[in-house]
Amino acid sequence: MKYLNKIIFINSANIPYAEISVDGNVHFTGTQGVGKSTVLRALLFFYNADKQRLGIQAGQKSFDEFYFRQSNSYILYEVMHENGAYTILVSRYQGRASWRFIDAPYQREWLITDDKQVVSDWVKIRERIDKNVAVSARIESGTMFKDIIFGNTHDHKYTRYALVQSHNYQNIPRSIQNVFLNTKLDADFVKNTIIQSMADEDLPIALQTYRRLVTDFEREYDEIDCWFRQTRDGNYPVRQQALKIAEQGRKIVALDQQLLDVWRKLNHAVAYNEQHIPLWEVEVAEVKAEIEKERGREKELTAEYDKGKDSLNQELGAKKSKLKDIAQARKDFDAIGINDKLSLAGREVSIRQETADKQTLLNDLLKTHASIEEKYNIARGKLENARLAFENAQKKDYYEMQAGLQQERKILEDERTKNKNLVIDAFNDRRHESDERLQMLLEEQHKADSALKELRQWHPMADEIKQVDEHLLQLSLKEKENAAQQKSVKSQIGQITAEYEMKEAEIKQTSQREQERLEVDRTRFRGQIEKIEDLLAHLDGSLYHWLCENTEGWENTIGKVIDEERILYAQGLEPQLDRESGNMFGVKVNLDNITSVHRTPDDYRQEKKNLEEQVQQINRRLVQIPITLQEEMSKLAKEYTSLLNPLRQEATLLRVEEEQIPAKRQNLQNQRHKLEMEELEKIAQEKEIRGRSFNEALLKVQAEKDARDKNEAKNRKDLKELDASFNKASKELDEKLRIFKKSQREEAAIRNQEFAAQKKQLDEQQNAELSGKGVDMNLLQQYRKDLEEQNKLLAEIEANRQIVIRYRVAEQNLFAKEPEIKKAIKDIEQQLAMVRQRYEDKRMRIEKKCKEQEERQKGILKELMHGKEGLNLYHQMVENEHLVPDAFLSDGKMIETQLDCQQLLSQLRGTVNQKREAIDKLKDVVVSFNRNFKPQNAFHFSTMPVTDNDYLQIAIDLQEFMDNNKIEEFRRRTSDHYKDILGRISMEIGSLMKRRSDVDRVIQDINRDFVEKNFAGVIKSIELRANESSDKLMQLLMSIHDYTVDNALSIGELNLFSSNNRDEVNRKVVDYLKSLAHQLQNEPNRPTVSLGDAFRLQFRVKENDNDTNWVERINNVGSDGTDILVKAMVNIMLINVFKKKAARKSGDFIVHCMMDEIGRLHPNNIKGILQFANSRNIYLINSSPTSYNPYDYRYTYLLSKHGVRTRIDKLLKRTK
Repeated sequence: MKYLNKIIFINSANIPYAEISVDGNVHFTGTQGVGKSTVLRALLFFYNADKQRLGIQAGQKSFDEFYFRQSNSYILYEVMHENGAYTILVSRYQGRASWRFIDAPYQREWLITDDKQVVSDWVKIRERIDKNVAVSARIESGTMFKDIIFGNTHDHKYTRYALVQSHNYQNIPRSIQNVFLNTKLDADFVKNTIIQSMADEDLPIALQTYRRLVTDFEREYDEIDCWFRQTRDGNYPVRQQALKIAEQGRKIVALDQQLLDVWRKLNHAVAYNEQHIPLWEVEVAEVKAEIEKERGREKELTAEYDKGKDSLNQELGAKKSKLKDIAQARKDFDAIGINDKLSLAGREVSIRQETADKQTLLNDLLKTHASIEEKYNIARGKLENARLAFENAQKKDYYEMQAGLQQERKILEDERTKNKNLVIDAFNDRRHESDERLQMLLEEQHKADSALKELRQWHPMADEIKQVDEHLLQLSLKEKENAAQQKSVKSQIGQITAEYEMKEAEIKQTSQREQERLEVDRTRFRGQIEKIEDLLAHLDGSLYHWLCENTEGWENTIGKVIDEERILYAQGLEPQLDRESGNMFGVKVNLDNITSVHRTPDDYRQEKKNLEEQVQQINRRLVQIPITLQEEMSKLAKEYTSLLNPLRQEATLLRVEEEQIPAKRQNLQNQRHKLEMEELEKIAQEKEIRGRSFNEALLKVQAEKDARDKNEAKNRKDLKELDASFNKASKELDEKLRIFKKSQREEAAIRNQEFAAQKKQLDEQQNAELSGKGVDMNLLQQYRKDLEEQNKLLAEIEANRQIVIRYRVAEQNLFAKEPEIKKAIKDIEQQLAMVRQRYEDKRMRIEKKCKEQEERQKGILKELMHGKEGLNLYHQMVENEHLVPDAFLSDGKMIETQLDCQQLLSQLRGTVNQKREAIDKLKDVVVSFNRNFKPQNAFHFSTMPVTDNDYLQIAIDLQEFMDNNKIEEFRRRTSDHYKDILGRISMEIGSLMKRRSDVDRVIQDINRDFVEKNFAGVIKSIELRANESSDKLMQLLMSIHDYTVDNALSIGELNLFSSNNRDEVNRKVVDYLKSLAHQLQNEPNRPTVSLGDAFRLQFRVKENDNDTNWVERINNVGSDGTDILVKAMVNIMLINVFKKKAARKSGDFIVHCMMDEIGRLHPNNIKGILQFANSRNIYLINSSPTSYNPYDYRYTYLLSKHGVRTRIDKLLKRTK
């Protein structure tokens, strides 16, 4: 038997020297404060080696300072062992207690010299100990010391010092410690004693950890759950918001790229303008000089043309004047009947011949009467001569008068001709000039009319409109190309996505198959483990247990043929030895050839261990499967994301371009409409200008015509006035001639009457005479009449002879030249036309060149002004508008473009506006999205963005979040987190519940111990029981534990956010965890739960006829001493139960139970409690001020004070 035999104090705790035997019950007596508790603490220190749990009050000296105040202060423990005694030396080292094991019984001379000096030098002490005695190294750890004492060390050199071989010994020192430190006895005390004695320490479950875990879980769950939350139509609102944010982010990135491209194109356009504006200015100056040069040439050409034209016009005027003279002469000749006179003059020869013929006929008729005829002819001749003389005289006078008058008329006519020529020349000059002007005006009118008509085909903005139409066409082609590219990109995305989903499904299927295979194996192994556990659970009381204790060598006999499961490990067989029979049920069997195949509990335990290791390995693999799956999925997602992201960005860019196309088309259409309006306005303006020019030309032509008409009228008037003046003068001359003629005619009439009367008288006489002669008078009269008429004609011819001669002269000298003059006029007019045409051709070429140069100048000026305007707008934008980031200003890169600054600035503003709209839209979606998350959210999403970049970063982070499928990582992490919480709760509560089962067994052992080893006395029965806890939090934790155990397989694979058939488990688990969160919130200041919260301990004590029933506090059972007795009995039973468990392997041992102030017990009860403890191999060490029944103890010691020193005297030693 092993036990603590003796305790020795040397210079310790004010005790100079004392040897106290404790190999039996010990009673210390002495007055208050004499040191009884000091001795008991030193004894307790042997068992618990814990300076903090010795009952030293605050304010008292520490254990080291009190017990080892000097370098030669010692406490020694002598321990009995099967092979003798060994000693434990406790001394102070570096201010703290340390231990050494000496493998020999205690000897005083080790430490005290012959002159009673206490040795302090260890080297000298070691020299005083027999060198053959083993001495351990210094042990500085109380835990290590306890491990050695209670056999929990793997260092074999210490195994011989163990009282017991136990890995779970802590219950013993703690129970002894709690008996000494506590004086009350209620359910909590006993409960805590049982609990604290069961393990190293009653480690409570920290609720703060749970509080944090479930609070984090609830938040994380709600935030992650929103990703998986569906609406009734099957949509995922938060995911869709995230997709919108990511898409909007990609759109903004695309717009940023567009902005950068537009900026670099703008750089090119600005550089182009800056390079070309000086060139355009030089070109404008050159063109202006060229235009001025051509205008100078035009002036020179016009001057030269005017000079040649004037010379030809003068010549033409002279020719036309002659032609007019001819016309006037013709008119004058026609006025006097020139044709009749010419006709009569042309008949002169025939008339003379006819006259001669008539005269011949008359002569022939009068031939026979020639004398008569001759006589009368002479008479008539004389009369005729007289008449002729008169007539000639009159003619002479008339001719003289006529000649005079003709001379006057000639003067008048010359004057008139002169004046007429002057008028006609002036008129012709004006007419020629008017012809020129009219011709030019008509040409201008024709040009203006043509120009006006040309407006129908004139499109001044045709090039610009054509350019816009080309842009529209390019835009339509771009739209088709964009649609084709989008279709292609979408197809590529679809193909890659389908390929990704197919590979994802393959990975998931492979993982699922592996998981299912492992689950089948795990279920099979767990079934085998349960079977083994069930078998081992029935080990106590089984045939195997009985055979091991009662039949040596049974393995080679009955063990070879017995059935393990049904017989060997079965209970209730009530085996008994029947040594007289060497057979089995009357049958003797030769077992030499049968191999023993039974398995021992250790074999089963090893098999169970192997199976559990396999289950653990499977569990590890099952735990690893989702991790591996997630890693493979993440790897796959990253691989395909790297393929999809550029395509998505390209798709976004294409969509942005597509979205911009309607606006661009509308802008171009607006631009085209604007150009058309400008064109219409220009056409209208030009039409107004050309119409005004045409009207002016028309008015000028009309004015010129009016001027011509006026000039012609004036010319006619002037000529008419000249003619009128001439005619008046001529008429006056004619009147004068007429009057003269009239007077002559009047005189001639008188004279002709006289001549006629005379002639008639002669004719009558002749006729009478001839008639008398027989001449035919009618015929004669006819002949004479005919001859008279012929003579009249000849006289008329003679009278017109000068006129005919003038006409012939005019005909020869004037009329004959008319064709030549007309031809000359025509030639001159042709020359004028040719000169004019050459002039017009040259002028038109110059005009065309000038117009071309002017158009060129206009175009260059337009480009120049447009370029300068573009630069001004660019500088205004840079200096004032701040449309682009500052980083752009330092980016001098260029992209070649045909667009100008204005177009690019418009594009820039449009893109900036689009980006602003996109950012505003992004902000709206982000704000809506962030409502789902708290500032400190599981995903670390920024919920309080400030700048545009903050919002864009959110979109980028979300894109990465979705691309890398991080929600799965968070889902898995949160699911693992939840499983960790459940696992932690299950493990900790399970461990607690397992200890609760240990508590139940301890309580059963205590109850059984009392029944088996009670002593006759007043206490008839002491019974303990554990009831269910009334703690709501504990009840909830236990429910979670039970649910976790019941659904272990499902929970091991649970995805909180799945939508499979485990939804009920999901909901239940989430409800439990949320309930736990709320319960913890209801108890915010509660730090822990422990095993003590898992049950309620109740007592039932029967003392004589007094039954307490089930209560949680023992008081007033009987007398005060009875209460102490019950407490002592319960404590002893606790120690005994724990000691028995520890002694199963290495055999029983004795421990001490220190009880202070036991003197209140009745002497009979003291004796009973001593027997109650001793029957369980427990020695009681009690203290009280006085001694009662000293013979009930083996040793009685009296403690007394001598100054500060304590003296311990043995009063009594009872022999066995």
